[in-house]
Amino acid sequence: MSDLTAPLSAHEPAPTAPVPPVVVSSPSAPEPASAPTAPGPAAHNCVELRVHGVSGGQAEELLDVEPAMRVGGDRLAGFFRWRRKADTETVPGVRREIFAWGNLTSGRSSRALWLLLLPFMLINVAYWMRPGRMDRSPTGVRRLANNAYGAGVRLLALTLTMLITLAAGGIGMDLVAWQCAAGQGEECVRVLPWLAFLASPASLLSAPGTALLVGAVLPVAVVLVLWRLSRRTAADYEVVSPAVPPRESAAAPLSHADFWRNSETMARLRSAHISVALGTVAALLLVPALRHDLISPSGGPGGDSVLWGAGTVLAVLLSAVVGGSALSVLVPGVDPRWNARADRVCRLLRDATLVLGIAVAVYTAWPRPEWAAAGRLPGNGAILNTLFAVQASLVLLMLAAALVLFAADRAHDGAAMRGLAGPATAALGALLGGGFSAALVYQGSLWLSGCGSLSAPGAPCLPLSAPSAYSWLQLTFALEAAIAVGLVAMLALELRRSTRAHLPKVAEDYARSVLDRRTWEIARARAAGRMTEVLPSVMVALLLPAGALGVLALYSTLTGNLGAGPVPAATAVAGGAQGVAQGTVSGLIGVGSLLGGASLVALALIGRSAYRDRPTRQAVGALWDVGTFWPRAAHPLAPPSYAERAVPQLSARVARMTREDTDVVLSGHSQGSVLAAATVWQLPSDCLGRIALITHGSPLDRLYARYFPAYFGPGPFADLRERVSVWHNLWRVTDAIAGPVRLRDASGGEGDLLTVEQAEPIPDPRGYDAPPGEARRPEILGHSDYTGDPAYAGALWRVMGAMNCADAPRTDAAPEGRP
Repeated sequence: MSDLTAPLSAHEPAPTAPVPPVVVSSPSAPEPASAPTAPGPAAHNCVELRVHGVSGGQAEELLDVEPAMRVGGDRLAGFFRWRRKADTETVPGVRREIFAWGNLTSGRSSRALWLLLLPFMLINVAYWMRPGRMDRSPTGVRRLANNAYGAGVRLLALTLTMLITLAAGGIGMDLVAWQCAAGQGEECVRVLPWLAFLASPASLLSAPGTALLVGAVLPVAVVLVLWRLSRRTAADYEVVSPAVPPRESAAAPLSHADFWRNSETMARLRSAHISVALGTVAALLLVPALRHDLISPSGGPGGDSVLWGAGTVLAVLLSAVVGGSALSVLVPGVDPRWNARADRVCRLLRDATLVLGIAVAVYTAWPRPEWAAAGRLPGNGAILNTLFAVQASLVLLMLAAALVLFAADRAHDGAAMRGLAGPATAALGALLGGGFSAALVYQGSLWLSGCGSLSAPGAPCLPLSAPSAYSWLQLTFALEAAIAVGLVAMLALELRRSTRAHLPKVAEDYARSVLDRRTWEIARARAAGRMTEVLPSVMVALLLPAGALGVLALYSTLTGNLGAGPVPAATAVAGGAQGVAQGTVSGLIGVGSLLGGASLVALALIGRSAYRDRPTRQAVGALWDVGTFWPRAAHPLAPPSYAERAVPQLSARVARMTREDTDVVLSGHSQGSVLAAATVWQLPSDCLGRIALITHGSPLDRLYARYFPAYFGPGPFADLRERVSVWHNLWRVTDAIAGPVRLRDASGGEGDLLTVEQAEPIPDPRGYDAPPGEARRPEILGHSDYTGDPAYAGALWRVMGAMNCADAPRTDAAPEGRP
């Protein structure tokens, strides 16, 4: 999805046949061409402001100002000459600017480590995928469904924070401190000599309470790292509010003045998440000590009865504070004064959790000579099982809310999966977070115990075990992998079928035989460009194992087995018998654990490679460019939203240029077109008459309108069209991301939709055979190099002429954008 901006002369000269300008057309009955706006008495200064897509590139490359330019050949072997001034201008006399925002997501090598927080990102994206309308205040059941959807996502995000905390606590506190150091002592030292400082009977830290405190360092460190990353990125992305607010419109939610200013809400959510995470660590410390004091009191005056009372008070206070922090994420951040008060309350709750955590640490470390560790860490499994049951319930809540919103208050009819894409994305995020956690704890137990299948024969082995719920997650992960393999095979067959279906049309367009290899290549590219349509079916298939896991979690709740949790997966399937079924399921569990562990290792290796390799860092950034457009309104510890920085910067720059008597043509490629649209929605009224828009390779309609129907779609696009003087949209059939942009007519009815010019795709490739002077056929470009296509030059000439730009040709002299 990169925006390669090779100069126009490097491909072919722009044709010169005139074509009348068309701004919008109906797909059913073409509208007559509209005449350009009559020029005023004096022409305006104009600027072409390009906004690149994901991964971006060097500013010199994007501006086409590098001293050497390719005039023939390709990237592997080509012909070059010194660049002339005219070669850097698409329209003579019109300067070009580029907004380079790629470093917001891929500039620093440390940003690649955000890959490990992919589940957080998916949950945050799901928050913005609700299918209900945002252009009016809902009432009754619609308002209830809308609030339930937002509450479900934010609470699900909170459970993911607890999940990663429990995973770190499962390794540091359960496996290392409780089962190994405090539970097996000398045997632990024999197998793991580096733990002698903690597990040796002679060590002052070997008591269960002090060992748990040492083990708690790992989950606390994870929480502090996440807190630090969130605070640092919030400071880096903070911008000032404009002096003149944008023109707000109910039809375009992204036009609200505070849409990209999420710092107060995110700070409140961050306090709540940190409070719940620290409260989880405190609970893992408190439950074992309190359980010991309740079960084995000594009965002496002032002895364990005092500890029992202190532990009970701490448990009540901790439950109240953590519960209050969890409920605080449900507070809507609509009024600044109310949000500020809620933020202060959340900070107090966070600080109270920290104080209670210190008190719990003192209580846990209090000497108990008769206290001995045995089995798994008390409370860890119960908290984990309860968490999975809560996650399943929240996904069901989101599902019900999305169904109601789509049925009673849908934004438009084009929402993906009939409005259920949001709950599906949230479920996949929760499943991915659970799979990563299970792999981390399970592989950690194998590494610490030395009991893995790859261990040397006769090597010492510690009997360490992870909670049984993790075995079901690993089984689900293995089933997901099997489904993914099946999906790849099915997609390959569908691609072949679709390729054959496109062959007659390709042969007709280029007047060539269907037997020619080149015809098959073009047909395959067109078929691949349409494969995005199968994404909903892929998501449904991947959700099947997750649905089964949710049923298991709810069954544990209904049968009262949350404390013990479900039996291990292999035992449940085989009924306790040693047979083929049990061996098969055990093998799948091992495969799922290896796949989860391999995924974590692969992400870590990619992050490490990104420290030294800029292309790798840009590729990693491309993933976040798609997933981190939206503000962190659900999960404050997710990767930051680059649009919170990019959109205000673009808006301020465009507003200044228009007030300095300069017309601006915003040219956005791929994700840059989404930023360009968001920028137009954030401009004040006095700037709107001097803005034009060119989108190319744009996912506005094909992806954003389908998966974020509350914020993009025919209604918002109609509002966007009214704010700009001219709007042209370029797309190719071979482009898997882009497509035509449809909008409502002026009446706002739900009938036939208009299509932003141009409604027809531009040809790709430009020619069937090699052009004169070349030995290779034109490349099939797909999603790349729109600015090097003659259609882009033609569109820009027409836009500049319609805006009466200085030194630009009149619209009736604009070059034809098609061959």
